[in-house]
Amino acid sequence: MSDLTVLSQDLPDFLQDAPVSELTRSIVGNRTGGVKRIVHKNGTFRKVVGGEEMGKSKGPLDVIIVNASPAVGRIFYAKQWTPDSEPTAPDCFSNDGQRPDAGAQNPQSKRCDECPNNVKGSGQGSSKACRYSRKIAVTLVDDFGTSLEGSVYQINLASKSLFGDSVGENSAPFENYAKYVANNGKSIDWVITRITSNDENDNQSILFTPVGHINKAQYAVTSKLTASEDTKRLVVMTPYQADMAGKKALAAPAAEADSEEEVPAPKKRETKKAATPATPTAKQDLSDVLAEWGDD
Repeated sequence: MSDLTVLSQDLPDFLQDAPVSELTRSIVGNRTGGVKRIVHKNGTFRKVVGGEEMGKSKGPLDVIIVNASPAVGRIFYAKQWTPDSEPTAPDCFSNDGQRPDAGAQNPQSKRCDECPNNVKGSGQGSSKACRYSRKIAVTLVDDFGTSLEGSVYQINLASKSLFGDSVGENSAPFENYAKYVANNGKSIDWVITRITSNDENDNQSILFTPVGHINKAQYAVTSKLTASEDTKRLVVMTPYQADMAGKKALAAPAAEADSEEEVPAPKKRETKKAATPATPTAKQDLSDVLAEWGDD
């Protein structure tokens, strides 16, 4: 993680609350601002700030999830994405997965379940042209105790990072991971989550694994982040992202976010006896793990 963290050394006390200097702004303009994102592509996690890559790492990433879209949304581009595609706003999108958002440029249907783009075969191969999408907001465990403490990053999750079989004993795509934590009586924002590339999907999607409880100092920070309006805005889908001061449209369905094929409903992987059920109900496995973690 050290090569993903940029200038993580602690600032002297007298500089802790100082804004970016006028000298720095005169050199780089306003590129110091904008949405902070972590983008996963081909097994590599990239830190992107204001639309510019600021560092990368193979991971794994230990994070605390501080917010998430309240529902799995949908996003549709009429034009097929190619490597030389210019960033464009989506033609249609939905935050609740039920109806097009009021800000959609070209709504395709009154209801998502009646939309012709929500039918298998409407996209490439047997996939649907309208893709699943969910945003989460995270803070990096490695940032605690550094000048980056309290930084929040947006991660966009496409279908294969949302749905699918569990892998190994405790790792799963996000939807099953969240159910797994909740079914064991835990809160997802009170757990340290490890994000790794899914090598069973050629490292094109990510998996989530619980690895510890947050401590009291971390809770003091994350509880404020969860309630922050800035954090809440990070998980709402809009036609335009705040990257590049709002000048760049929401990226076309790029490989790191929206090129994943549609996947069927999650089911238990029968060929691997050790795999966790897709919708687990037993509490013992995770409870045993959490019992060994302890609290600081």
